Amino acid sequence: MSLSFQVQQDYGVAAEAVLNCDLPRYLAVLLRVAGIHEVSVSERNAAAATAYALAEEAVRQQAFAHCDAEAPDWPGLLVPLRAPQVAACLFRDACKVSWADGEIDPIELEVLMQIAAELQLPDWQRDRLLEGVAEQERARLRILSLFS
Repeated sequence: MSLSFQVQQDYGVAAEAVLNCDLPRYLAVLLRVAGIHEVSVSERNAAAATAYALAEEAVRQQAFAHCDAEAPDWPGLLVPLRAPQVAACLFRDACKVSWADGEIDPIELEVLMQIAAELQLPDWQRDRLLEGVAEQERARLRILSLFS
């Protein structure tokens, strides 16, 4: 599989690891994060943007199969995604989906912390990813406000 420019730009040296992981599970995590409350358009779009960048339609459909249960089986979804580069990228993408509506509320933060723990991310990496995404999303919102 050749790496697209967008995947290389978004994932850098981790692109190949992410593309070769269990993508249906990876995308299912993002769908679950988007649906923590009711799925907002912005959160759905953030999850979809990642899904379209990383996977073909058949893989995206497999991701929905992991979302059939009422409550998310976080360990079942996340344990196969613990490879360090994959875990860091997945957590970053989950943070981006949570931020897509302009904020991370306490319930979303609690779920993100659970995801980080299940992925076995070191606390320093979890915190740097949370803050990095927050800075990036706040900057994006400031730029968007210039257009209104």
